[in-house]
Amino acid sequence: MPAIATADVHASRGSVAAEPALRFPTFEGLRALCALAVLAFHAATLTGLITGERTTTVVGRWLQHLNVGVSIFFVLSGFLLFRPFVAAHLAGASPPATGRYLRRRLVRIFPAYWLALAISTPLLHLHLGDWWGHIRYYGLLQIYWGDTVLGGLVQAWSLCTELSFYLFLPLWAAALARVGGSAERRIRAQYVGCAVLYASGLVFRAGLRAGDHAVGYAWLPANTDLFALGMALAVAHAAASVRGRPADGLARTIGDLPGAAWIAALCCYGAVVALRYPLGFDPPTVVQEVGRQLLFGLVAVLVVAPGVFGRQDRGLVRRVLRWRPLWAVGVVSYGVYLWHLTLMERLVTHLGGRRAGGVVVRFPSWWGLAAASTVAAVAVAAVSWFVLERPLLGWARRRGVPAPPVLPNRAVPPDVLGSRPESAPARVREPGRGEERT
Repeated sequence: MPAIATADVHASRGSVAAEPALRFPTFEGLRALCALAVLAFHAATLTGLITGERTTTVVGRWLQHLNVGVSIFFVLSGFLLFRPFVAAHLAGASPPATGRYLRRRLVRIFPAYWLALAISTPLLHLHLGDWWGHIRYYGLLQIYWGDTVLGGLVQAWSLCTELSFYLFLPLWAAALARVGGSAERRIRAQYVGCAVLYASGLVFRAGLRAGDHAVGYAWLPANTDLFALGMALAVAHAAASVRGRPADGLARTIGDLPGAAWIAALCCYGAVVALRYPLGFDPPTVVQEVGRQLLFGLVAVLVVAPGVFGRQDRGLVRRVLRWRPLWAVGVVSYGVYLWHLTLMERLVTHLGGRRAGGVVVRFPSWWGLAAASTVAAVAVAAVSWFVLERPLLGWARRRGVPAPPVLPNRAVPPDVLGSRPESAPARVREPGRGEERT
């Protein structure tokens, strides 16, 4: 589920001067891969590779955890949305205007979702219930009740989590902004805050599993660990700007060796497979649940961090993520996320699929269903982007210009500023403009 946030930061010259707008040119490609991973996960589900007698196959075991794409989206949101707040705090400047921040978040998430839900309801014969049920689904509140948690658009549970994070973040940032003193003291406070959120997310999730709860895993408290990892990346990135030098330590290593970071992420994914997490709806143990969450977080950080640190015009991984077709899919990835399951189920219905026990849908092959769904979802998502999403985002941006935070009068190193991908013309910088896309 894609996300959007503005990552513009300005440096000072004398008192205040403009710094080149921050851009993270690999993020669109990363969003595309995440959306396609979730699509492949659902294709495997509908073809019985994850829920059926074929679940013991090696392919099924590796496809079972492609929903890690959602975890990566959460880490991206944590980084991009928190970055302006932490940059302002470390610079001793005013935080982003809450009204403008919330307006852009709501405009980003709701109109396209409402359209997808309204059209999918008759197409899939969804039952949204009475007026209260409609309020819950259209208000992205369905995850808080057992009878609606996976109703409507199934994948929209993550949008509910994102929405709660949008509302929580300004409050959290305001609380940490009360910490004063030196820049180093404020940096330490930000890291401590991230550690608290990270630990609380894992503890909450472990408590849910130990208590055998069926509802609550989509709630924000059960996912704060993932958002906290992205927020910690934001602290490291903003701290490098304040100190006037590139990030060092592990961040520098990942920035210099993006390929190694992705290989490590693949190893972590293999460790998830080795956990033998139950397939279908069989409950995992506490160790399996927490272990998978820990490893999902590691995978997410390892694939996101190279897009934050280091020279963004170097490395094979970054070149692939900046590849124009992948970048284009990333631009419309929110629509792909919203529409792919509706289109997938319609393809199954029209191409001879059948439901087994109301859960598993048979289809000739998971890759055939995934390929057909990708083509259809990208086409519909492109229409949604150009007709609905892009005009509304442009309107939201024109509603006001944020006051830039003031950073110290120091030169900012190139790897802190990032760079613009050659394949992404400045005039098409809309979707997330290297910005916060969730």
